[in-house]
Amino acid sequence: MNNTVANQNCSGSVQEAGDASAGVGGDEQVSAEGVAECTALQARHDTLEAELARLRAAQQTMAHGISHDLRGPLRAIDAAASQLLRMEPDAADGRVQDQAARIRGAVARMASLIDSLLEYQRLGQASPAVAEVDLAFVADWALMDLRDLHPETPIDAEVQPGLVARGDEGLLKALFGKLFDNSRRFADAGRGVRIRVTGERTEAGGLHLSVADHGIGMEMRSPEQPFEAFMRLHGSGQGAGDGLGLAIAKAIVERHGGRIWAVSEVGAGTTIHVLLPQEATDPTR
Repeated sequence: MNNTVANQNCSGSVQEAGDASAGVGGDEQVSAEGVAECTALQARHDTLEAELARLRAAQQTMAHGISHDLRGPLRAIDAAASQLLRMEPDAADGRVQDQAARIRGAVARMASLIDSLLEYQRLGQASPAVAEVDLAFVADWALMDLRDLHPETPIDAEVQPGLVARGDEGLLKALFGKLFDNSRRFADAGRGVRIRVTGERTEAGGLHLSVADHGIGMEMRSPEQPFEAFMRLHGSGQGAGDGLGLAIAKAIVERHGGRIWAVSEVGAGTTIHVLLPQEATDPTR
C-alpha cells in the first residue's frame, strides 16, 4: 500500500465515522481521539514503508556485490589453477593436476552457490505475473531443460495431462526445475531417475500437486525441514548441492500464496506436495 492509498483510507475512515456520528447525534463531529489515532496509524504506515524501501535497497546493494565483487576473485583463482595445469602438464605423481582439479571444482561450486543466492534474492523483488498456466506443458519444458543439462542421465518421467493453475509461468517452471533436479540428484543408482507428476483439485478450487520419485529418500524431523535454506539431509557423496534448491522452490510457492511439504522414507523415495490456491496471491505485497 502506498502513501496516497493510506491517506485516502484514513480520510475515508474519518469521514465514515463523521457520517455515522452525524446520523446519531445530528451535528456531533468526529472525536479528536479518533482523528489522532488515524493520524498515528498513518505515520506508522509511512515509517514502515520507508523501512521496507531501505531494506530493499540494501538487498539490491548486496546482490550487486555478490554478482560482481565475489565473481572477480573466483575467476582469478580459476585462471591460476588453469595456468598451473599448463605449467606442470607432466608432473610424475599427478599431485599438481589433482590439486588444480580440486581448486577448479571448488570454484565451480562457489559460482553455483552465488547463482543460487542471487536467484533466491530476486524472488523477493518482483511480483508474480499471474495468468492461467498449463502446468503439464511447463513441467515437460522443465524436464526438457534438465535432460539437456544432463544428457548422460536417463530420466523416466510422466506428467499428468490437463494440469492447470493460475500463477507466474516463469516461476512455476523454475519450481518444477528445482523439484526435478532434486529427484535427479538423489536417484537410486539401481532404479535410475523416475518422476511422476500428478494433481487434483481441492474443495476450495486450488490445485494439489504431487511430484514423486523413486530415489534414495531422506530422514526428516518434519515435512518442512528439507525446504530450509542451506539444509542438507544428504552428504556430498550422495549428490547434495548448495542447499538452496528446495528453499527456492518453497519461496516460489509462497510467492503464489501456497504451501509445500515433503513425505519421504529412506530407500523408498520422496513425494513433494505443492498446494496452490485457486487465485495466486502474493503475501509479500
